[in-house]
This record gives sequence, structure tokens and C-alpha cells, in this order.
Amino acid sequence: MKILRLYTRLPPLLGGMENHIAQLSKEQIKLGHDVTIYFNKGAKVTSKDVQITKFPLYKVKPQFLGIVSFHFLAFLRLIVNQDKFDIVHIHGDWSSLIFSMLIKKIVGSKKLIMSIHDELSGNFLSKKALSVLLNQVDIIFATGHGLASQLKKLTSKKVIVQPSGIRNIFFEQHPRSFDKKSLQVIIVANLVKKKNLDLVLDIAKDLQLFNFILVGDGPEKKHFLNRIKYEGIGNIKILGYKNPSELHLLYYESDIFMLTSLKEGTPTATLEAMASGLPIVTSGAGGVESILGSHNYITDKNDKQHYIDCISELLEKADQMQEISNHNISISKSFSWVNVAKKIDNYILE
Repeated sequence: MKILRLYTRLPPLLGGMENHIAQLSKEQIKLGHDVTIYFNKGAKVTSKDVQITKFPLYKVKPQFLGIVSFHFLAFLRLIVNQDKFDIVHIHGDWSSLIFSMLIKKIVGSKKLIMSIHDELSGNFLSKKALSVLLNQVDIIFATGHGLASQLKKLTSKKVIVQPSGIRNIFFEQHPRSFDKKSLQVIIVANLVKKKNLDLVLDIAKDLQLFNFILVGDGPEKKHFLNRIKYEGIGNIKILGYKNPSELHLLYYESDIFMLTSLKEGTPTATLEAMASGLPIVTSGAGGVESILGSHNYITDKNDKQHYIDCISELLEKADQMQEISNHNISISKSFSWVNVAKKIDNYILE
């Protein structure tokens, strides 16, 4: 089957959606599909991929103008190339769908697939546009249960919840002991406002018995470094971006994974932390409790004391932490990229 995938960004540009697109494409190729990605910036996943333009359209403000421009240019390129595809798979938001029917028609596709990776904004016009445009989509994927609930209010079509997959390196197990006097909390996130990372610093100030490491980069980094310096928060470090091998080792040097996001699909870092055997303390963003189960800790968003109580409860409870660790490793296996790609394949072939 020939699959055309469209999205503006690919790795090594950072982002969960970027990684999702690259990994899914690689797995679908292993399953025998012929995958071509039309993109704007990043590195080709296959030799067949097409870079639409080197100008960074994804940086255009307002954002929807850049996305619409990308899909229009992709449409023109497809007319010139005259390639045919069985499936068109689009990732993004409502603005990614404006030219989707024209693209589907020009390539002779049987199905149009839409994957949405993040919870929807509260903008009325954006939701209205998405509601109308989803009528032309054959298969709708949402990466989280919270997002799926939002989409079901906008369309009568079936919404399939399918989180991203976990890369193989995170299933490589290393010895781990929770029997320590001091525990380390790891946070993995892009340093942007929706990750609610000021709350992490507030929690660290009140939990001096714990060390905190924040892995990630982004526009808020200077703000956090200034807060750490001027407020004297000595038990937290910002480590910047780490590649998968480095991140895997950091998971094993840590004891608890924490996520404070206000909005998410299903955060891939949470799944990776589960595969690495970490107990999870997280906000309920994205309806992630549907995956984590009752043995992990789901907090109220923005409730600092709730986070503190959950994390403190694990101190000096090595046996309980080990039980959570074993359970998380077992659950995570169903989210390997091999399994995720096969599930998506089954839906496509229905």
C-alpha cells in the first residue's frame, strides 16, 4: 500500500509529533508499505520524501497561515509529480485539512486519515472549522482519551484513541533500587507554557529531601534559570535536550517521573518512563489515567500540595515503588512502536 503522509516538521526538529511521524513511517515500511512524507523542515525519513520549501512555514504567524501555505504548496507539487497513493495521512489541526480533499482527489486515494496529537484550543472558530472539515475524513486518530472526548463533541464519526509508541531503547532494562534515603524526580518536557513547569520549581522549593532534574529545552528556559538562581532553588537542575540513549540512562538514575502539563495528548515521555520502570506522578492532562491505572498517582492540575503529598508518600516505600515499577513495565509493552504500527495498520485495512 502506498501511503502519503503530510506534516511540516520532522526530526531532528524536536517534538512528540515529529518523532511519532518518523517512527510510524519506519514501522509501516517494515510492514511492507511504501511511505512518502511531504514536509517543510527536518531530515528525510526515506529517500522518497519531499521537502516542499526550505523557508520555515511552521514559524509563520498566525500559525494557521503557515500550515495552510504548506498544504497548498504540497498540493501543487503533487499535481506536478503526478504520484498516486492509496492512503493520505495528515497530522495536525483544522488548518491541515483545508486542502485535504483536493489532495486526496489528485493522488487517487481511497482513504483520508487524520491524526490529532494535542488537546484542542478553546477557540470557537477553530472548533467550528474542525467540526466541518472532519466530515471529509475517513479515519480519525486521537493520541489521548481527553482529546478523543473533545473530538466526539465535534463529530459523529468514530474517533480512535491511539497514543504514540515507545522506542525500543526504553525497553532495555537495567538494575534499579528504590531503597534510598533521597529520591530523584525526573521531568521530561519542552520548556513551553502549556507544560506548567513553574509548578515544578514551586514543588522543588518545598521538597528539599528530593532532587529534581528537568530534561528539555525551549523558549522558557531563561525564565526558569533565573527563578532557580534568584530564588535559590538548589535541588533542581535543567539539563537541556537529551538524545534517547542519554534519556534512557537518566530514567534509571531517577526514581519518580513527574508531569505537570495543562494540555496533552498522551505524553510519550510518560510512556517511556513507564517502560523504564518509574512510578508516575502526573496531572490528568489528556485523560492519561486511562493508561496509567490506579497504581500510579493522578493529581489535580495546578494543585501544588497534591503533587507534594503524592511524591512524599513514596519516600521510604521501596517495596511499593518496586511493585509500581513492575506493573508499569508490563503495561508499557503494548505501546511498543511495533504494536502501535500494527494497530494503526489494522484500522487502515478495515
